[in-house]
Amino acid sequence: MPDFKKGLLLRIFVDGADRHGIQPMHTAVVELLRTRHIAGATVFRGIEGFGQHDQIHIAGVFSWLPNLPILIEVVDDEEKIDQILPDLEQLIGEGLVTVEAADYIRMTRGPKSKPARA
Repeated sequence: MPDFKKGLLLRIFVDGADRHGIQPMHTAVVELLRTRHIAGATVFRGIEGFGQHDQIHIAGVFSWLPNLPILIEVVDDEEKIDQILPDLEQLIGEGLVTVEAADYIRMTRGPKSKPARA
């Protein structure tokens, strides 16, 4: 059985139309996470949702530029997630952030160690 580490799953919910300067908010968040050496991040675009303003965001057939919900997920050590939260709060301004416990293991394609010879 592989050895799983204890960590946190960080989920960041923003709108597709949210911006940080001229950059889409999700791009600014991913760049912040990358520069702070977070293990990795994945961005998902939702097809429908609503937030605190009760406005429905939907990917419709006739939607030219729909304002779709965006989810950014990150898994890393608790210390690294805790360190990045104040910066995310300042960057995002408006959105939703959740954190929950996660057991994880990093799988790599690097060379496998050879068993020691007796």
